[in-house]
Amino acid sequence: MSLIIEQMREIVDGAPEGCEGVVISNQGEVIYFKNAVFGLAYYSGKNCWIVANPEAQKHLIHLEDILAALADHDRTDHCSDIKNHISPTTKVIEK
Repeated sequence: MSLIIEQMREIVDGAPEGCEGVVISNQGEVIYFKNAVFGLAYYSGKNCWIVANPEAQKHLIHLEDILAALADHDRTDHCSDIKNHISPTTKVIEK
């Protein structure tokens, strides 16, 4: 499994209840968000939502998009045998 898929699963698994999206900071910190009545709010400890800068919405990744990408990845046919990816008309030439 790729590192990115593992990170996506960790993000989803670590999301607090009510979380709707995440922003990943330049330092790699995952900040969980939910939509608030006045802009955006972020999770900071247990059940504590603090109003944040609405500019963060530009970088918000919705959890449902991450879940859809993971479901798409899990549904993909993973074939480890290269023979199944080569056309039957391909000829192998040895030098």
